[in-house]
Amino acid sequence: MMNSLPSLKLNLALAGLIMLCLLFVNVSPVRAEFDFSSKYAGDYLTGQSTARLLALGGVGVSIAEGPSAVLANPSRLANPYGHAISLMHADRFESAVKVDHVDYVRRLEDDRYLGFGLVRQGVDDIPVTRLRDPSQDIGIDNRVIRTGATSASEYAFLLSYAGHRSWGNIGGSAKLLYKHLDDTNGYGLGIDLGYSRSFGDLHVGAQLRDAIVTVLTWDTGRQEVIYPTLRAGAAYEFQWTRMYSTIMPVVEFQARGESIDDPDAFAVHAGLEYRVRDIVAARIGYDGSRRADPDQAFSDGLTYGAGLLIGSVALDYTFIGNEDLGATHRVSVGVRWGM
Repeated sequence: MMNSLPSLKLNLALAGLIMLCLLFVNVSPVRAEFDFSSKYAGDYLTGQSTARLLALGGVGVSIAEGPSAVLANPSRLANPYGHAISLMHADRFESAVKVDHVDYVRRLEDDRYLGFGLVRQGVDDIPVTRLRDPSQDIGIDNRVIRTGATSASEYAFLLSYAGHRSWGNIGGSAKLLYKHLDDTNGYGLGIDLGYSRSFGDLHVGAQLRDAIVTVLTWDTGRQEVIYPTLRAGAAYEFQWTRMYSTIMPVVEFQARGESIDDPDAFAVHAGLEYRVRDIVAARIGYDGSRRADPDQAFSDGLTYGAGLLIGSVALDYTFIGNEDLGATHRVSVGVRWGM
């Protein structure tokens, strides 16, 4: 009875947080202006939290493990260590956009896991401009002038929980969203749900992000709706014993509720990982969500990366090119300790 008390308290705390989320998204200011057609309000969370997953085309629901699962699929928080932490930094589009992730997972009793995550994406030195004479139309004698600079930043704080059942692993993440743009601020609360299961070397998983619809409320009264996104995928590990290697193809399908009537509503993510003795890895992937326009070059959707595991420390790197926006470099490091 005494051993079950901490588990009961934790479950009650998580249930209370979920109820708070439900209350938040269903209670809005009387004069709030809803924007049901808004898109990409939660786009900064559609990526993954480690360079490994991004190098494989942005997959994650079937192969994320430990800290990377906080964002990718909370049902896969499990890892063989008592503690695990992951940190990632990215310079996107020739360093115009900075992205940072910090995720931590702790193993509890009875095959249960608790995770925490922090995501930040920011753009600095955004020019603030106006016409030299705002009362007149733009022209040769009335040009745009710079009056200063501002910044934009987006944050997400996540609390995740996962447990094992005879029919698979289940998990959920409650997340607090915060956005800052110039002198305005926006807040939101959301819930992600996940499921996963392994059948030997076959791994399957699914995640419903923003499961009950997330509402982002700005202090101006404007409210943006973030619709659910469903991701489902599978991976298989082929063991090449003669070469002490593992070859793992992985594929994932994505359906975005916010753009269900658009060509970019559905996307395919796929990747191939080659590991030698589980120490060195080479990766290539395809991110179909980055090629919503079929006229884009196929290479715009390709991703590349490599990884190195030294004891309990994992180092991963990803390169993502784009002909129009420039290259993106992502580096992540993971550390695991305790039993």
